[in-house]
Amino acid sequence: MQATSALPRIKKNLTPLPRTGTATPAHKARMAASLLFLSDGMTFGTWAALLPAFQQKFDLSPGKLSWVLLGMIAGAMISMPWAGKWISRHGSHRLASPAAVGFAATLFLLAWAPSFPWLIAVAVSFGLWKGALDVAINAQAITVEKALNRPINGSFQGFWSTGGLLASAVLGWLMQQHMPPTYLLCAMAIVLLVPAIGSFGKLLPDTAVTPTIVTETAGRRSAWLWWLGGLAFLALFSEGVMFDWSAVYIHTVGGLTVAQAPIGFTAFALCMAAARFGGDWLTQRVGAANTLRISGLTLAGGLAIAVLFPNPLAILTGFALVGFGTANTVPVIFSATGRLGHGTGTNLAAVTTMGYLGFLSGPPLIGFLAAWTNLPTALGLGILSGSIIAVAGAWIVNKTATAAK
Repeated sequence: MQATSALPRIKKNLTPLPRTGTATPAHKARMAASLLFLSDGMTFGTWAALLPAFQQKFDLSPGKLSWVLLGMIAGAMISMPWAGKWISRHGSHRLASPAAVGFAATLFLLAWAPSFPWLIAVAVSFGLWKGALDVAINAQAITVEKALNRPINGSFQGFWSTGGLLASAVLGWLMQQHMPPTYLLCAMAIVLLVPAIGSFGKLLPDTAVTPTIVTETAGRRSAWLWWLGGLAFLALFSEGVMFDWSAVYIHTVGGLTVAQAPIGFTAFALCMAAARFGGDWLTQRVGAANTLRISGLTLAGGLAIAVLFPNPLAILTGFALVGFGTANTVPVIFSATGRLGHGTGTNLAAVTTMGYLGFLSGPPLIGFLAAWTNLPTALGLGILSGSIIAVAGAWIVNKTATAAK
C-alpha cells in the first residue's frame, strides 16, 4: 500500500481550524514549528561541525570522544520519557519553545568548556535539552498537520535537515577564515535564540487522545510497532552516525584539515535536505515499499564507497549518496506508523523514541568499535544497516499496511 492511500480516510476525520484574519492559527503554528525544526537542526549541526575542533582542543581519541557522545545520549534518554509524560498533561506547545531556548543556550557552555570532564557534563545537558525538544516538536508537527488537513511532516523534516546543512556550511567557511570555534559557538547561540523566543505563544494546543479498548487486532498492530520501531532505529542510527562522524572521518581518514572537515557533513546534509523536500513525490510515484528499497541500497552503497576508497573525493561522493539514502526512510516509516489505526500519536511516539535511541546510540557505538578496530571498519556497520532497511523494510511496510485494514 502506498503512503498516500490512507489520505482520503484521514482527511475525512480532520477539521481545519477556522480562519482568524488573514492567517489561521494553524498556519502561524506551522511557520513557528518550521523555524523550531530549522533551529533544532542548526543547533545539532553546529555540534556536528565543531566536533573535530573539540577533538583537537582536548586531544580526544575515538574512544574518549565516544564518552562525550555517550553523555549526550544519557541526557536525552533521561529527558525523552519525562517530556512525553509532560506533553500528555500540558501539551507540546508549552514545552517546545522553552526547550528550544535551553538547547540553543547550551552552546554557550560548550564554547567555554575548560576540560574534558566539563565537556562530558555539558554534553549531558545538551542531550537533556535535545531529547525534550525533539519529542515536543514532533508532537507539535502532528498537531499542526491534523489542523491543516494535509500531510506536511516531510517539510518539517526537510527544515531540520536544512538547518544542519546551513550550520555546517557557514561554520566550515568561517573556520577556514580562522574564526575561533569559541566565538562561533557563542554567535550561533545568539542567532538560534531568536526563533526559539519568537515561537512563544504561536504553537497549537494538542488534541487529546481518547484511550481505546485493547482488542486482538489492536494487539497485532502493537506488535508491528516493534518492527517499525526497529526500522526507525536503523534509519536514525545511520543518520546519527553521519552527523557525528562524517567530519571526523574525512579529517582522520581522508586527510582534510580541521577547517576543511565540515565539507564531509555538508555533502551529506545537502543531499539529505534536497531529497526530503522531494520525498512525497517519490513515494507517490514508486510506493512506500520501493522507496525504502531504493533508500536502503543507496545508503549502503554510499558507505561502501567511503569505506573502500579512502580519498576525499570518493568519501564526499559516498557521503552524498548516504544523504540521499537516509532522507526518506524516516518519513516512510512514520507514515506507516500513522496508518496503524487508533492512537496515532501514541504509536508515533513509541516508534520515534526507538528511532532516536538509534540516532543517539549509533555515534558512540561507532567510536568504541573504531577504538577496538579502526574507523573505516566501524563505519561499515552502516552498510549492514542500509542493507537490512532495503531487504526487510519493504516487507515490514507492506505487512503493516495489511494489519491496518
